[in-house]
Amino acid sequence: MRTVFVDTAALIALGDKSDSFHQQALSVRDRLKKSRTVFATTNAVILELAGYFSQSGKRSVAVELTEAILRSEKWKYIVADDAMMNRGFERYKRMKDKNWSLADCIGMIVAEDYGIDDIFTTDHHFEQAGFNILLKSS
Repeated sequence: MRTVFVDTAALIALGDKSDSFHQQALSVRDRLKKSRTVFATTNAVILELAGYFSQSGKRSVAVELTEAILRSEKWKYIVADDAMMNRGFERYKRMKDKNWSLADCIGMIVAEDYGIDDIFTTDHHFEQAGFNILLKSS
């Protein structure tokens, strides 16, 4: 079964109707669901998601998305433990020429560890790292 890593940008696009990628994100999500794809994300992504929606006054959206992820059998929720945080931080430190966030670096490591090539995101940083992103500008 195919697994796709879901980054913060996709979750924001799914939850924020004013996001320019909202309709495309809904379409990609529906297509992936029909193909019986497993979704994977990390607690680092959830932290970014909660931060975004707390600032926009839409905290309930972050709560709803997070609870759906934690309850669904179609999701792999991966906790970035100390070892993963250290690996992510090492990558973060090495990539001085990139604007990759620590959450991005952790997501990249998870994708590599799980053999995931496709990232549900708009974030070109994953493309820079050699992954295929599923949300792109037209």
